[in-house]
Amino acid sequence: MGIIVVPSAKEFKDIFKLMKVKNNMLTKYAKKYSKFIVAQLIFASIWVFSQLMIPRLMVDIVDSGIMIKDMNAIVHRGVLMLLATVLNIASLMVSIYFLVKVTAGISRDLRADLFEKVVDWSKETRTGFSNSTLITRTVNDVKQVASLIDLSLRKIFTLTITVMGALIVSFSLDAKLASIILIIIPAIFILGLFLTTRALPQYSRVRLSIDRINQLFRENIRGIRVIRAFNKSDYEVKEFKKATEDTYEANVKSESTMMLLSPLILLLTNILILVILFMGAGRAQADTIKLGVLIGLIEYAAISLRNIQEFASIITIIPRSKVSIDRISEVLSREELLKVKEDSLEPDERGIRGINFRDIDFYYPGSHRATLKNLTFHLGEGETKAIIGSTGSGKSTVLKLLLRDYDAYKGRICLNGKSIQTLKREEINQMVTFIPQSSFLFSGSIRENIQTGKKDADDKEIWEVLDRVQMGDFFRKSPEGLNTHIAQNAVNLSGGQKQRISIARGLIRESDFYIFDDCFSALDYSTEKKIREAIREKLAGRGILVVAQRVATVRDADEILVLEKGEISDRGSHEELAESSEIYKEILASQLKSQEGEIR
Repeated sequence: MGIIVVPSAKEFKDIFKLMKVKNNMLTKYAKKYSKFIVAQLIFASIWVFSQLMIPRLMVDIVDSGIMIKDMNAIVHRGVLMLLATVLNIASLMVSIYFLVKVTAGISRDLRADLFEKVVDWSKETRTGFSNSTLITRTVNDVKQVASLIDLSLRKIFTLTITVMGALIVSFSLDAKLASIILIIIPAIFILGLFLTTRALPQYSRVRLSIDRINQLFRENIRGIRVIRAFNKSDYEVKEFKKATEDTYEANVKSESTMMLLSPLILLLTNILILVILFMGAGRAQADTIKLGVLIGLIEYAAISLRNIQEFASIITIIPRSKVSIDRISEVLSREELLKVKEDSLEPDERGIRGINFRDIDFYYPGSHRATLKNLTFHLGEGETKAIIGSTGSGKSTVLKLLLRDYDAYKGRICLNGKSIQTLKREEINQMVTFIPQSSFLFSGSIRENIQTGKKDADDKEIWEVLDRVQMGDFFRKSPEGLNTHIAQNAVNLSGGQKQRISIARGLIRESDFYIFDDCFSALDYSTEKKIREAIREKLAGRGILVVAQRVATVRDADEILVLEKGEISDRGSHEELAESSEIYKEILASQLKSQEGEIR
């Protein structure tokens, strides 16, 4: 025999809180639509009133019309029933209209706020939130919350006043038989709460497994070529099936628990009607109750329990909605970890133009190994400096700290005489243009992509930067010119073309400093050389920092920093390093072997 576990006081409190939609997050968003909510509740009340009028008029038709053969009473009550039906339909349609305005509006606002919140996060703040879980929370979880709001306004309110109204009318018809309904309602309510508390943990598991499915699907689509190249298709299919199996098991457990509710309520409803019929039949024979009253009581009992049964659909939404609300709140309540701090610069650091790294030590969160150690360098206006090193030497980390993706480091990083910790990320992005290695382009026209760098850029400016990156002739030959469409993920462009457009998008911006993060890696040496010369001409007087693995990319820099295990092992010009730096000579020799003559 199974053991029945009674829900704890905390579980009851959680469910009541959610049923009343008192969650701070929801009430905040609902306030904006208070007028629509009030209008929806008014028309929902009219709908309930007209719905309850119909059985009451039926009672009069039977007792005051049919039983005494009064056609006038039948016609009069029949017309009133018709009017009540029309009013019922009309009020329902208007109520649904306002309801849609509320749910669609709150869904739109939630998604917009989630996107706005996430897009401004630093990498440190975003730790713990994968792309897949953020997509699931923005799409699926918001949809789940919208379902809760819909059912709360459309069902919980109307259910409550419908059941109360049906009970009041039932007691006005016959108090003894009506009291039977009161016995069943609490039993159904407790049953619903019990099943809900049992299903709640499984709904949390479902959401986590959906995140996992999204993650796997996203990775497999993006890495399909690698999967095929290494014959990993069978393995990835097996992993995906395992993730879907976890979702299947969690869904089965949660839904099988909640699916018990409707048949149990239906069973109790039929038992109640049988009891009313059994007790009412004896009284009807004794002529202590009219037939119309008995029919009316059965109808009102059915209405009451039908609405209680509809409440079951709300209860099944509650556990899923609670999980979704928690997941959305987790994102919206996440505070940016990188705060704007008070200025603590030394007098000799203030007012110095340029980018200044001073004695920087950095550890990634959770790591005990220093990624950067005692890093010091200065990039002034009009200077070009470069950082070169092997994979894992810390080159990208330098840029992450400069762009303020992370804040927990020792030492100081200054930008034009101000600590970057005293600057907002928007201020840093205004002073520094960053061109990444991964050349992400938006689906749309080439003009729209370049204008991402400068919103009001005209066609002349756009053609000028395209010419500098050796892409002008390519788009002039296209029938659409600057309206040439770039497909999603830029699949209609080569890697080198994407990098050049990304560079052009950066060049059109007006900034003090320009950072090139190995964004020439997909270009041949001849094209790269032409572009670097065009960049040097375009950005004369600006500070330029180039991060690369190829010597050809950095050889013209005023100073080259050689990074090794997070430390600057050597620094100097290309000629100086080619003579004195063992690490630089190794890099140079290895690249000369593969590209004989193209570097020198």
